Amino acid sequence: MTASDLTTEQPPPWREVFVGSRGRMTIGLLILEALIAIEIMIVAAILPQVERELEGLALYGWVYTSLTLASIGAVPIAGRMTDRIGPSPVLGVAIGFYVVGLVLAATAPTMLVLVVARFVQGIGGGGLYVVSLASVAKTYPERIRPRVMALLASMWILPGLLGPSFGAIITETVGWRWAFVAPLPLILLGVVLVMPALRGVEVGGQASRLPVAATLVLMVGAGLFLGGLTSYSVWGIPFVVVGLAVTIPALRRITPAGTLVARRGLPAAATGAFLASAAFFAIDGFVTLMLTETRGLSIGAAGVVLTLSALAWAFGSWWQSRTVQRLGARRLTAFGGVLIAIGGTVVALGLLDVPLAVPYLGWTIGSVGMGIVFPTIPLSVMGIATEGREAGELSSMILMDYFGVGVGAGLAGVWVALADAGTLSLEAGLAGAFGVGIAAAIVLTLISGRLPEARSARETVAPQARDAQESLVRPTGMGSSS
Repeated sequence: MTASDLTTEQPPPWREVFVGSRGRMTIGLLILEALIAIEIMIVAAILPQVERELEGLALYGWVYTSLTLASIGAVPIAGRMTDRIGPSPVLGVAIGFYVVGLVLAATAPTMLVLVVARFVQGIGGGGLYVVSLASVAKTYPERIRPRVMALLASMWILPGLLGPSFGAIITETVGWRWAFVAPLPLILLGVVLVMPALRGVEVGGQASRLPVAATLVLMVGAGLFLGGLTSYSVWGIPFVVVGLAVTIPALRRITPAGTLVARRGLPAAATGAFLASAAFFAIDGFVTLMLTETRGLSIGAAGVVLTLSALAWAFGSWWQSRTVQRLGARRLTAFGGVLIAIGGTVVALGLLDVPLAVPYLGWTIGSVGMGIVFPTIPLSVMGIATEGREAGELSSMILMDYFGVGVGAGLAGVWVALADAGTLSLEAGLAGAFGVGIAAAIVLTLISGRLPEARSARETVAPQARDAQESLVRPTGMGSSS
């Protein structure tokens, strides 16, 4: 076979991912993905109304941060156990935590209890994310993985269209609490369908060596740091100092050497995952708050921005899948980072007396950028993952993804908390929140040249070149996720 033959080889047909036991695995993962996506979209849409009733603006960012900090602790544990005993039992435990978290959130009497409920839910969310990506890495041949990831991403399109509106309808009719429990029957049904397929996944690979204790220390340290920033008591500064002193050494133990300075290769990929999530969710988590509280829109009207964001993310991922062979991971990441920064800046203009269409347009642009960036990083890591340790090596990237969500939303929440304390106006607090995301996007663009280049861009004769063009990765949501 000549080099010309290899470069023109077509991606595998879509039907290959639905054949035999592999097909049952695919269907199960897709069902679960869609159900989790619906819940994420609903919660993002209704949170401004939840805050109004529970009266806890200072804890607004913590609704996101607590979930992701919990996921940080869960990801390496789930990665190790998935490599050791397989995804089926890990999925069962993860779903248990996730469901309990939803029930607690639905019955929360205060914003603080809601934050605790989201922490419990985050434990389950971290496990679910690991099971999903690890199952793809362990079960599917490399040449059809992009097809599976594209299907997983497509499961976010319909929830993106219907989730915010559904959440608004529930909130305005029977109340926001029902929005947390509405997905429960379908989630349980999805688990029933998924479990049999997951039992066939091969196990016995080397377990992840990510230090679980250090990850838990990181979770606590980051919580102390962000808690200190939002505390106005005498304990605020000590919490910040201790949090940093604990967090930095823990990060060095957990992540690949050189992650804190974005060293070329896998360390830079982990850094990029952190920056991308921090940039996106520092803005995404507060757009609806801006639209409802400063522009006077209803929950339903504000939720439209989330629908546009989901569609734009999907479009960005589709475009990435058509250009990754030609442009490569580094250029795509740089371009996506620029779009996120531009989009965040346009969103911030919505705080001024500009047409309402401006922030909607801005976040559509930013979401296209995230859709471009996010698929590139995990696929490049999968391409260099050691056989038998896929989940463990992916866990470092997933962990930094979650850490970025928590830190981005947390730092943005600090600015909103300052507004709640009367130190700043709400408009100024939101401007500071959006500034956190814009700054992270700029840094992501600057370090993009250090990322490991995608195989399809380096080796034009590789059979996987055309396959990578079809890759789409789900939005991690607040929770990765949330």
